[in-house]
Amino acid sequence: MKKVDRRVQKTNQALQLAFQKMTRTTSYRDITVKSLTQMAQINRKTFYLHYDSIDDFSNTFVNDIADKLLKLITEEPLADKLLEPGYIFNKIFDFFQESREFYAFMMTSVDYSFLARKVEVKLAQGFSAALYETFDISKVDAYICANFLVRNTLMLFRLYNGGQVKLSKAEFRDKLARLNSSGLSSFIDATRNVRK
Repeated sequence: MKKVDRRVQKTNQALQLAFQKMTRTTSYRDITVKSLTQMAQINRKTFYLHYDSIDDFSNTFVNDIADKLLKLITEEPLADKLLEPGYIFNKIFDFFQESREFYAFMMTSVDYSFLARKVEVKLAQGFSAALYETFDISKVDAYICANFLVRNTLMLFRLYNGGQVKLSKAEFRDKLARLNSSGLSSFIDATRNVRK
């Protein structure tokens, strides 16, 4: 296991906190390396030792969110859990409710929506591979199922989190679970399609 230098960790933490603060008041296109490093109280040269640009830096958040969500969704055997009503919803809802205010903001903000789309793409790619490994379906079907589930779940979460749908958590979970399971059932029969 590669050990990360404490100075590098401290630099990254300072940059991440500064970026999180700036997103609340500054549009993405107005965040510059200069303004970010000033808020983080680090030297611009230090920033460029680790990142090529603000876009390169923001991808660290994309990768972090996608990796954490994929781990949560696939931590239990998909053959046992995928068709359990609300399984994916519960994992994603819990992720955003557990003191991840910035992640929820990033995934639901109009100005930062392009980052949410990057998360969706990366998460769907990983989830597609997990579906293909678990079920006896084609790679194309795994890709379609993964994108359907990820995009539906995250898009509806954005609507819910943004107050655009007035439902209780239980009502919202039920509607999303029904939508996802009815769409998924036409591709995967978890009782018969498990890859051996």
